[in-house]
Amino acid sequence: MKQRWKILAAGGAVLVLTVASLTLAMHSQPQNEVEAYKKLLRDKGEKLEISEVLPPHVPDESNALSLVQSAFSCLAASSDDDSNLPPAMRMVAPGRAMIGWAQPNLVDPGRGGFTNTWENAKLASEANQPVFDLLKQAAGYPAIDFQIDYSNWPEMVLPHLAPLRRCTKRLSAAAVCDLHGGDAASAATNICTLLALVRNVNDERPVISQLMRIAMASFATSATWELLQATNLTDGELAALQTGWEQQEFIQTEENALLMERASLENTIREMREYGEKGWRHFGFTSAVGSGGGSSGDWLDDLKDRWENVKAAGSRFMWRVSWGYSDEMRSLQGQQVILETMRTVETNRSFYPAYTNMMSRLETVGITNASDEFWLGIPDLRHICSDSIGGLERIAQKSMGAEVGRQVVITAIALKRFELKHGKPPGSLTELSPEFLPGVPLDPVDGRPLRYRPNPDGTFLLYSIGADGVDDGGDPTHVAPGSSRTSMQSSSFFWLHPNARDWVWPQPATPAEVRNFFDHPPK
Repeated sequence: MKQRWKILAAGGAVLVLTVASLTLAMHSQPQNEVEAYKKLLRDKGEKLEISEVLPPHVPDESNALSLVQSAFSCLAASSDDDSNLPPAMRMVAPGRAMIGWAQPNLVDPGRGGFTNTWENAKLASEANQPVFDLLKQAAGYPAIDFQIDYSNWPEMVLPHLAPLRRCTKRLSAAAVCDLHGGDAASAATNICTLLALVRNVNDERPVISQLMRIAMASFATSATWELLQATNLTDGELAALQTGWEQQEFIQTEENALLMERASLENTIREMREYGEKGWRHFGFTSAVGSGGGSSGDWLDDLKDRWENVKAAGSRFMWRVSWGYSDEMRSLQGQQVILETMRTVETNRSFYPAYTNMMSRLETVGITNASDEFWLGIPDLRHICSDSIGGLERIAQKSMGAEVGRQVVITAIALKRFELKHGKPPGSLTELSPEFLPGVPLDPVDGRPLRYRPNPDGTFLLYSIGADGVDDGGDPTHVAPGSSRTSMQSSSFFWLHPNARDWVWPQPATPAEVRNFFDHPPK
């Protein structure tokens, strides 16, 4: 009998030790590792709480919010269709764009048979004049604070983004209409107003807000290109436009958004561990999984539903007690890699080497897609939070496209100003300094000077080496998809095609190229 009790006691001890070891391995150890890593980050000066990364307060007297909201109200009352606006900077061939305002008719086969008339476009622009007048007043303010409730992440509502985008589209369209009517001064004013909108929301911290800013800036790019094809410009108008572009910021603002993203995700993880539903809804759980539910009348269906609830409840339990800590660690490490990449870019003004290093480091961290199931059909939530970090690396891609666009546009404006004064393009970009630029403009891809050379016909070639980091001599043609020359995705600046060998600032398409575009429209 004593021997049996000894065996039972030994077995119990083994069981206790096994449970303790599993608890240590599955809960205590990863939890301690996460806390140690957070302390390391805080000791380095990193901010992990939403309250630490909020944008600075904008005083009422500096906030153009009321003017912009009034503009939104006027915008809702107008009847023009955003899908029927005049095309601008329409690419008809690699490195070639059609001058939209110079076309006799508004037809674009590349947009599903788009048709319009200049008279209709002009009437639509005039209908929006109250909107434009309010936005021009708002441009005189240093900021637009839409008073976002960051504590409600990830369910915060951003209703201002859609009308803000519509405003920029219509300002761009109005500039094209102005140019068609020969009013370059009004076109320049509308573009400067558009740029002020982009600038004045630069401190919004949601990532989606910064992506929207990049999209808004793309409308300013196309409108600016159209303006630079006009012949009745003044240096004052161009100087004001250049200042509007120089005031844009896409690197620091993306870093601020990433800091908010990290702090918000940390807040969501805490909420998920405390059995809150808001964080789980963000990741696709629409209700409190594991709560029985009503009867369907079919016992087999009811049994299946209960089993699904049990599996989902089990996966949540596993995430809370174990998986979540490793998931959080990967999230923190991945976010830190991306943040350090943006800071390196800000210091070195060079994306490509920082980006390639970032992708290698993210792979080491383990930012990857997980399997759908863990065991016995239990959903695999081991990477539910860290999988979202993989999408954040596109922020670096988008900000690179935006910064390339900004630098090239500024340089193109300076080239136009030089040409107005001297009657021809400069022999090199060094001639633009110091009168039109403070120094030689750099290519954000590799940090070297933008590539430029004048052409014998009085035009010029201006380009960035593109997302693959290879200088192809200003070749705007595209690498076939799936080839070994892979590249970063470009931003919504559509002349920065992701498969283009180099990102070439377009020259105006010839009449023959325009006719060929209409005769053989893209599919």
